Amino acid sequence: MKWLSAQRWEVVHARRFRVNRWAVRALWQYQWNTATRDRREMADRYMSATDSLVLVLRVTDESTEWACTELTRAKGGSDPLRCRPGQLRHALGTLNQQLNLVHSADEPADLIREIGICCPAEERSALYTALADGADAWGEAFALAHELEAGQELRDLSLSGTVEQVLARAGRSTELHDCLTRLSAGDEVSWPAVSRAAERSGVDLGDWERIVLGTYLLVPTLAGVTPLLPDGSAHPPELP
Repeated sequence: MKWLSAQRWEVVHARRFRVNRWAVRALWQYQWNTATRDRREMADRYMSATDSLVLVLRVTDESTEWACTELTRAKGGSDPLRCRPGQLRHALGTLNQQLNLVHSADEPADLIREIGICCPAEERSALYTALADGADAWGEAFALAHELEAGQELRDLSLSGTVEQVLARAGRSTELHDCLTRLSAGDEVSWPAVSRAAERSGVDLGDWERIVLGTYLLVPTLAGVTPLLPDGSAHPPELP
């Protein structure tokens, strides 16, 4: 919210929204053909883990490009290695390509489609009126943000912190302990291997432990498959 304010964006509409598996597939409708099964299942898990904050934005001055395109550039890529200082995902501390913490429509057609996913018909009508009237929803947006944050337990979502947390419950002689020790040492370990080791070792991974380990370790895309439409977050326009 602070980043948006500093970057001359206005909030004209805000709402809570619980993403479900059908919304996940609708939001990434044209890139989902490239996703592996592990990625699809993990996206269902982390996108529905909490409510999301949906914001409809406008820029406060004249621009020569679509606001969607401008925000795609300004938010940075989904890969943390591609994020640069000043971009939204860099400011948020994006964790990995899956837990990149923010989504936005890449172009106007996506914006209209995604508003339809998140908002019922009556709300859409009011939203478009608010856009035309230049409504200010900053107060509502901040109130919702504080409400959402207050309802969540503080968690360490880093890979190292999660590994340590699970290791504390894994016996030293278990398959899971050996698997995570190799991971901590920098060895390449797959998500299916960790998941199977936890099951065979009798260690019940918590939802966020499973999400963190899975999103860091899974293979996200099918080799040789091209998305139906380019993914703007994977290769966003460069900053000037």
